[in-house]
Amino acid sequence: MKSKITIIISCYNHQLFLKKCLTSILNQKKNKLPKNIIFIDDKSTDNSLKIASKFLNKFKNVKIIKNRKNLGLTKSCNKAIKACKTEYFIRVDSDDYISKDFINSFEKIIFKKKYDLISCKRIEFNNNNKKKISIDKKKIDLFKFVSCGVALKTNKVKRIGMYKNILWEEYDLYIRYLKNDKFSIRIIDKYLYYYRKHKKSMSYKKNWLKKAWEQLINKYGNNKLVKYGKLPKNL
Repeated sequence: MKSKITIIISCYNHQLFLKKCLTSILNQKKNKLPKNIIFIDDKSTDNSLKIASKFLNKFKNVKIIKNRKNLGLTKSCNKAIKACKTEYFIRVDSDDYISKDFINSFEKIIFKKKYDLISCKRIEFNNNNKKKISIDKKKIDLFKFVSCGVALKTNKVKRIGMYKNILWEEYDLYIRYLKNDKFSIRIIDKYLYYYRKHKKSMSYKKNWLKKAWEQLINKYGNNKLVKYGKLPKNL
């Protein structure tokens, strides 16, 4: 039996966190299927590529992509998606990590039913604290998702043109991905993804957030966006 999931890791200068990320992916306790991994290094200037090669080169179902120049997150993820051959893919950011039951939990669901989108509860953390994030199963709010820890159908994502050059690239993708279709979503009732929150990251900055939401609103309009979830106040 072949695995139906590829884990995609896009990395740029995350040598401080990469070992924990890769160890968490490789040390899955119940998963007996081959681990499909695509690691794409976006021309890191630190030791990220060296660390990834040391961890991953010994595995057969692993592809390491080395960008010749820095392309940015969106284009790097699209390169990885194009190279993906499994039915589903899941992004794991190179500064995050996953629980030991992550892949097994997703695989069990996929082998039973072909949901369009599968996600899980997550724990957001920084150096000081942790916060549990859960998503209401009955009334799905897409804007409570992040770009990672979400299983999407590979061919469908390719068909709609993958990620676009927009600040909220994941929300834009989810809206296009679920557009005009009768779609099915499954939320795994476990905290399986550990999402690192950087205080210096762009998504913490008010100006960035304001511009990101304005882009989405200009593209889709308020009336359409509220069908997918709750918009922030004071936009």
